[in-house]
Amino acid sequence: MVGAAIAAVLLWVLVAGADRLAAWTAAANLRVVAQAGSWRLLERLSSEAASVWAVYVPRNDVLGASNTDGHEVDFFSEDSSHRPYVWAYNYDAASKTVTRYTAGANGTVTPGDTIADVDAFVATSVTVAQLSEPSSPAYDPLFAGALAPDVPFSFAAQPAATGGNRLVAIQLDASGVVRNVLLASEDAPTAFTVVVNYTPSPMPIATPTPTPLVMTTP
Repeated sequence: MVGAAIAAVLLWVLVAGADRLAAWTAAANLRVVAQAGSWRLLERLSSEAASVWAVYVPRNDVLGASNTDGHEVDFFSEDSSHRPYVWAYNYDAASKTVTRYTAGANGTVTPGDTIADVDAFVATSVTVAQLSEPSSPAYDPLFAGALAPDVPFSFAAQPAATGGNRLVAIQLDASGVVRNVLLASEDAPTAFTVVVNYTPSPMPIATPTPTPLVMTTP
């Protein structure tokens, strides 16, 4: 009876240990998958921001819901024929997914790739001046004490978009790992033109026409 009791205890310890190991393995696998997905999402956001006219946080998302909580970030650009197009990354807290949507010119919205296991996603619109403010989500010690003017720019083709040097701070939480990235439209078009005036105006430089070389035969 004593031996049977000891065997039962050992068996219980082994089963409990196996259950804990299985649970730990499943949690670790979920963590790895979630972190890989979050890295892929941040890489896509940064890559797409590098070639657009504006990265911004709209008042309403592509599905028509309020975006005051910053669950969506939008991108705006134009193709070579000057046709505007918009796409967005929208976070659904219920399903913990971030879905890429493409907005058509006729108001249609088409869902695309989806990244799962995202526990939190927040997009915040910031200015370059906030890079030097410790209380800002875009604060960077590298810019402490720096002064930079805010140069926003609006687009007639997409009034909701704000370009120029506006920034968007993204905070992403996947399985307890929080990552932050700062998005900027690297094209950053603005309406500024620099005109240089000279007083007095510089005189045109006359370059004499060189005399053609004539070869003579002796």
